Amino acid sequence: MSVCHVCGNETALNDIVCGFCGAPQDGAAADSPAAIGHRIVNIERGRPLVETALKKMESELLRARSDRVKVVTLIHGYGSSGKGGRIRTECRKVLDHLSRRKEVNQIIAGEEFRKRTGPGKALLRRFPHLERDFASDFSNPGVTIVVL
Repeated sequence: MSVCHVCGNETALNDIVCGFCGAPQDGAAADSPAAIGHRIVNIERGRPLVETALKKMESELLRARSDRVKVVTLIHGYGSSGKGGRIRTECRKVLDHLSRRKEVNQIIAGEEFRKRTGPGKALLRRFPHLERDFASDFSNPGVTIVVL
């Protein structure tokens, strides 16, 4: 296994492009811990129970911290009810708790992320190398951006 230098997710050694973000893979840059600034974690894959999704989120945040990843995009989905699903709601409750305990530095709700204004603009000022990862405005309620 190697690590994608764009999103930080694991890819097979012979992958030409990352299966998560589609970035071209080149062995040297992909394995460099210094190159990992952002990771995408999909906690809704496989339609897990809420408890399973939260355990995955917590373990992936710990892994990201140990890998020195600074920004994690959590894909938790929005739910089919039209008012936000349980995974999204519970995920954000846990993240708020972690924020109060100073275990995460910042949380940006996907629906509030815009590259040119507000917290999205501030994030890109702080981490300018992420500009390519956030090629467009999210404004997506199915994701949450976590700064570790």
